[in-house]
Amino acid sequence: MPAPTPDAPSAAPVALPYADEVVACVDWAQQLGADPAGTALAPDVVLLVEVDEPWPKPVAKHERLAGVVRAVQTRSGQTRVLAAIPHDSTSPRLIAFARSATGALRVDHQRSSDDAADVAAVWASLEAGDGVGLSSSSPPTTMLVCTQGSHDVCCGTVGSAFADRVANRDIELFRVSHTGGHKWSPTAMTLPDGRMWAHLDDDATVAVLDRTEPASEVSAKCRGWWGAATGPAQVAEIALLAEIGWEVDGWERAVDRHDRGDGSVRVKVRASSPSGAIERHFDARVAREVPAIMCSVPGGEPAKTATEWKLTPIADDDHA
Repeated sequence: MPAPTPDAPSAAPVALPYADEVVACVDWAQQLGADPAGTALAPDVVLLVEVDEPWPKPVAKHERLAGVVRAVQTRSGQTRVLAAIPHDSTSPRLIAFARSATGALRVDHQRSSDDAADVAAVWASLEAGDGVGLSSSSPPTTMLVCTQGSHDVCCGTVGSAFADRVANRDIELFRVSHTGGHKWSPTAMTLPDGRMWAHLDDDATVAVLDRTEPASEVSAKCRGWWGAATGPAQVAEIALLAEIGWEVDGWERAVDRHDRGDGSVRVKVRASSPSGAIERHFDARVAREVPAIMCSVPGGEPAKTATEWKLTPIADDDHA
């Protein structure tokens, strides 16, 4: 069935635009009503490498980034390396955010000409716990906004315009390279809570950064929490956020998933609240496959697909 047109406003959209139609990926995602839940990064460490633009695609090809990427690959755990526009071009840094039980550990390191030595120094500090401990029980203090126009035009335009709007907020703002999910632009990650967000507008930004509104009011814009695996585990954790509220960000949590072999996934979310342990159980099933189209290309090809999940709560006595 063709995409909606002025002649057929009630028509349901197909997976891709017409072959000769040029649509921005952000507009197409919103037209499809795409759900961002479950699409967040899930690293143990986010490593910002301050390096001036222009940035290539992929950004790891940058001459001042490649050595860092190679050095990081020798380290255990999952690390996401992001380029970041320097706050001071005369003294660029490596800035690591390592996930902790209830927040993050931050390490700042002045860059030298020896990338391997720099990475080794950062990891030595992380392993020794010598960084700054940041609790997620308070509102976020740092925001990473994807602005890499060389990767996708929506990140370069919508993302950059959003970064300009939040630049005067009382937070630490980094304009960073591709974080995945350009169709969610403006997309951002907040720290130390480790949450990623989609299609942030001004009202949602205030709610996320100041926590002035209930979490349930903006949870539909949450892509996920970095402590849960991408996919249904993140979707289930977002359900807990919507149910309990912002305070869950300050609780120790764990999310387990079990593939049942029939296409469904059982997910258990456990949280340690001040009043005791909380558990929620869900059955997750594929709701639909939604494309992320290429911007400014007729027909949006080549496109990638992303899986959306439908959650069904399971009673405590029926989650075997």
